[in-house]
Amino acid sequence: MASSALEGLRGKAHESLLDTLYDAPCNPDAWPRFLDQLIEATGSRSARMLVMDRAAQTVKSSIKQNIDDADHQAYVSHFVNTCPWRPELKDKAPGQLYSTYLDFSCPQERFYQTEFYNDWASLQDIHHGVCGTVWQDDHQTVQLLIQRTRGQGHYQREETDRINELVMHVRRALRLQTQVSALDHTRMALEQTLEIQAQPFALLDRHGRIAHVSQEAKALLSELSQVSLANQQLSFLDPRLQSGLLKLLKEVTRPSSDPGFGSGGVILLPISAREGIRCLVSPLHGNPLAQQFTDNRQPLAIIYFQDPRAEVYIDLECLMQLYGLSEAESRVAAGISRGLGPQQVADTYQLSVHTVRTQLKSIFYKTRTTRQSELAKEILTSPAVRHWRSPDLKLSRSA
Repeated sequence: MASSALEGLRGKAHESLLDTLYDAPCNPDAWPRFLDQLIEATGSRSARMLVMDRAAQTVKSSIKQNIDDADHQAYVSHFVNTCPWRPELKDKAPGQLYSTYLDFSCPQERFYQTEFYNDWASLQDIHHGVCGTVWQDDHQTVQLLIQRTRGQGHYQREETDRINELVMHVRRALRLQTQVSALDHTRMALEQTLEIQAQPFALLDRHGRIAHVSQEAKALLSELSQVSLANQQLSFLDPRLQSGLLKLLKEVTRPSSDPGFGSGGVILLPISAREGIRCLVSPLHGNPLAQQFTDNRQPLAIIYFQDPRAEVYIDLECLMQLYGLSEAESRVAAGISRGLGPQQVADTYQLSVHTVRTQLKSIFYKTRTTRQSELAKEILTSPAVRHWRSPDLKLSRSA
């Protein structure tokens, strides 16, 4: 069986695999068909593709061929992280597959003593495999795994090399699929008359009278017992919060030349013991919405309502263009804007906290901010905030 991949990945079978791969970006249902062809071409028992979180700890979606549904669910729910090769796989370069027999430190004899083999793989007659990270971006990792039985034998070096000649095409197909998805979502966003209107916001005068409130804000605020929208007036029922609101409204509705003019601030409206709606009060002047309210004689303030229960996606490329940030700096800036501290950002991207703090100094300089709260306000009111995110890869329409 050692020559099966060398023989199978040639001629028409190879061409058919490539045709299926390059059909997948516009037709996700081609991915399971690709796995079927790959199993046959490599003389294998089964194959899987896993779309995981960035750290490759949790399976977000997956496809598989020649694995029972219940067995695969058990793998996804538990056994994926008991696999003896997985910890070492994280340290291997992405973009290629590795033979479990040749490229990992766990010898076959020790593999047969593991929980993974005795409680899962042995029931499937899975003894050998090739596996690796074939795609990774800012929020997801895609891994490809192909398996063989004991009788089919391990993947030899020449076979693994031949299979890896195909992996670059898998990467290209996945990259194309992400680009196609991003274009679809960009088109949807452009069809909105004004993107910011998908974000909960209200326009108020200095006394809290409502000039406009978005439907999203109405829906959100109607759920909150501590907020009143009666008589065209927005009020917080907590006297301390109401006093803070009126103070900010008066500051941001003054002429910008007035010494009392302020750039705004944040009021935290509690919704639980641990969470709160962030009410960001800012001047309307300079905001794209100001053009729609030029007839209003009263200077207005805009309040953005940021619900921690709703996902906000920050476009990293837009951040890079807006402020001249590097890719690494844009990740740090986005993390700070989502409420993470420097240590949490460091943990998320496997950096030292010293590196994050150094990048944060550069970010402050480029964004003309001086504090993390000021940076968050700058970014969360910028065009980099999206109400959609590039979707997770779907390797089938039902995934």
